[in-house]
Amino acid sequence: MAPNALSTHWTGPFRLFDLPSELRLRIYECALAPTGVLSLTSTASKRSAVTPIITPALLATCRHIHHEADDLLLSDNEVTLTVNAHDTCWPTIPSTRLPPPVLRRLQHMCVILDCTDYFNSSYAEVDFSAFQHLSRLQTLRIAMVYRKHYATQTLAPLYIPQLREFNVVAQILERIPASTRLLFGTETGTWQHGVVQSSNGMRAVYRDRQGTLEEAPAADLEAAAKGVPGLVRGCKSHESEV
Repeated sequence: MAPNALSTHWTGPFRLFDLPSELRLRIYECALAPTGVLSLTSTASKRSAVTPIITPALLATCRHIHHEADDLLLSDNEVTLTVNAHDTCWPTIPSTRLPPPVLRRLQHMCVILDCTDYFNSSYAEVDFSAFQHLSRLQTLRIAMVYRKHYATQTLAPLYIPQLREFNVVAQILERIPASTRLLFGTETGTWQHGVVQSSNGMRAVYRDRQGTLEEAPAADLEAAAKGVPGLVRGCKSHESEV
């Protein structure tokens, strides 16, 4: 190697498409799926925030890049969303945040059910219809945050697990494809577990309410998914739209 070889700098134009497709894919991953998880959150300064920061503007660079990278955003990320499971005024997944065309393309999702405002009431009036658009969903992780008032308390958001209208997990399972792989709870050290802890911290500011905020055990959520006699997974799904 010549003595000055390492000091030679390329001065010509950089052409992305001169790179092998494998390297281009790595660039797209760094821009659109750096961690494999996208958390849709709200902050004090921004009502609709996304963490970690991604660069979706890359898709608008040119048609070639859009063609190569468009699917990666929704196939390589697990989209994590916290929903208020007791809000009867608004859809659990607002269309302004995840419109139906986006939901129809999502392949991996983590839903954190905020059940801290429960009244042991029916979920029949809660709008879970957005879940019906998840027609290509491959994996769904379900986690839950609830308010615990005493040590031996039964998990109140699953108050009557045998009745689907009192079982929030059943409400979701009816609306997603029957083939979707289910995961329950979060694991310590994961991004999703951090979102749960953050949610608990924000909810803890309501000092006028009793009890502690806890994540529901994965075993209880899994039992709820199996505890409804005659539950037909996917019976309300729009899977036929695919």
